[in-house]
Amino acid sequence: MISINKTYEVVMFLLQKNNYGAIPPSQFNAFAELAVYSIFESLFYSDNLDTLKKGNHLTNSQYADLKKIREEQIDVYSIYSTPSNFIFDAPSGLWKFIGNDLYRATDLSLVNNTTKKKVSIEMGLKTQLNYAVNSSINPPNIYFPEYYRVGDDFKVYPEVITGHYVELLYIRKPKTPKWTYNIVAGNPMYNAGASDKQDVDLHISLYEKLIVKILQYCGVSLREIDIVQMAEGEEVKIIQKQS
Repeated sequence: MISINKTYEVVMFLLQKNNYGAIPPSQFNAFAELAVYSIFESLFYSDNLDTLKKGNHLTNSQYADLKKIREEQIDVYSIYSTPSNFIFDAPSGLWKFIGNDLYRATDLSLVNNTTKKKVSIEMGLKTQLNYAVNSSINPPNIYFPEYYRVGDDFKVYPEVITGHYVELLYIRKPKTPKWTYNIVAGNPMYNAGASDKQDVDLHISLYEKLIVKILQYCGVSLREIDIVQMAEGEEVKIIQKQS
């Protein structure tokens, strides 16, 4: 997590330092949310590039291992479902995620209620579904189960027997950042004790990129081309530094 108040103060300082004016807290929160999602989405693209670079021996294998660094940044969002938010819907025969933070499903496991031992459930292709479930040689079983995507849901073969449940490993959505405040003498003052305060849901290593991205949105809002160009220039420096 990154401090929402530290982020707010740095952004406001940079804007006012150059006499660009200020933005109201509501706009800051909106820009912070846009920045978080933009950076979050870019992590997966960058991870793919890092994989290619590592395969071609273009990255360091120790402290500067870009692939490992990117995985750490993404791992912040990797969590397991619970029996209360990943349930079996008997009428449809599907396993459904009923939470509101699912971004991408990563893996399914068959879990023994008693021992908690897990068996990975392999993803099958819909085009091979009939062949797989009707196979007399190697159909899905409790030791080698399979699942198929049905829209946003999951069909598991064979049917999960009593004493077991299915667990979903997934990438959650980032939490929406919110700088909370009270109006004091006409000015917004940070309220750290507000129940809806939310720090920035990004790995701390992405702090610099966060500030730059928010400044870009501020420049568009204030119609100050200098802010946008400054922010874009800093973003290019970050990209070059990470290449």
